[in-house]
Amino acid sequence: MAVIFLPRQARADFPTIEAAIQRARTQALVVSEAQAELGVARSQLTSARVSSLGNPYSEIQVDRPFTDGTQGRDVGREVQAMTWNYFPLDIAGQRGKRISEAERLIEWRTLGLVDARALAAGDVVAVYGELVVSWSRVDEASQGESTAREEAKYFQGRFEAKDTTLYEKSLAEAEIARWVQARTEAELRVVSARARFGQLTGIGDPDKPPANIGILPPPLRGVWDVAQIARVVDRAPVISRLLAEKTYWSASIERYEREKYPPVAFELIAGRGSLGEARFGAGAVITVPVTRRYQGEIARAESGVASAMQRLDLLRRVVTVRLHAAREALQSVTRALEELDKNGIPALERGVSSSLEGFRAGKIDLSRAMLARRDLATGRARRLDLVEAAWRAYAELALFNDGLP
Repeated sequence: MAVIFLPRQARADFPTIEAAIQRARTQALVVSEAQAELGVARSQLTSARVSSLGNPYSEIQVDRPFTDGTQGRDVGREVQAMTWNYFPLDIAGQRGKRISEAERLIEWRTLGLVDARALAAGDVVAVYGELVVSWSRVDEASQGESTAREEAKYFQGRFEAKDTTLYEKSLAEAEIARWVQARTEAELRVVSARARFGQLTGIGDPDKPPANIGILPPPLRGVWDVAQIARVVDRAPVISRLLAEKTYWSASIERYEREKYPPVAFELIAGRGSLGEARFGAGAVITVPVTRRYQGEIARAESGVASAMQRLDLLRRVVTVRLHAAREALQSVTRALEELDKNGIPALERGVSSSLEGFRAGKIDLSRAMLARRDLATGRARRLDLVEAAWRAYAELALFNDGLP
């Protein structure tokens, strides 16, 4: 029988949150798409900078008479050749408006890239927290499973020695299954979070977080009062991007208001008349914008301005509400965690210890001791739920702050 040993892919070291944010700013798909849009916008500036003088073109006519218009007689072969040479020139400042519009588009796409990096940073902070918390869930469940297996062996020995009942032995064995299920669910959370973390950072298989990486979000760098939230809203990347979009559409209106005046084609005429004489002249071709004046393009730009203004007011309210909610959520979670760590979890641990002592002393039933342990496990799991909620709130602040808050 042939045995094939497949090489195991080496796992990458688990990064710090700062390193994860930096990688997400360059590796996330949303950032790549924003960079592509910025590249397209820059190429449009090259087109806008072309000369105000259009491509010259010529009209050439050669003719000769075949009959005398008055007597109907054949005439000679006198040939007349004429050329009309046109030089279209923008004289209404169209080139400057095209350049201005292209520059505003670049500014819009540049701020769009900033917004995309902020989105990636917010997403990776949330996933980072979920991954750290999910590994903690795995550790909690693995420790519970290990303890349950030891107790099952203990009751198996007592059952063989006829020192306990089948009921208590079965309870101990069922506890293993409960912890196996909890550990599997936690591992599935790790797999899901790791996949999304890899999509954002390019780290496909990060190792388990080391012990020096805390489970709680980093402390806030500011007070995050009403005044600070107002400042964050004003400079939030999503707000800046929308303001740049409005400016672009306004520049587009100005561009098409000028473009509706077509270039003036200056004309040079040269040729040979029917009598062999040289003929020269000059003129101009002027198009009057009566029926076609870029009505559709101007209407589209006006709609873009109106839409940006409407979304700007809406986004300001949305960002303000989300920042206030994230701040309040962090404050609530912080207070709850302080209470749990100071009183709640220690009380549950004391309950487990006393219930085990009571069971060994024969004062309480095994089911009551296991119920106390389940209460402790539930309390710890709910604590991790609160920590995960704190990471989500922290990610909200990071999203609109364009970096760690």
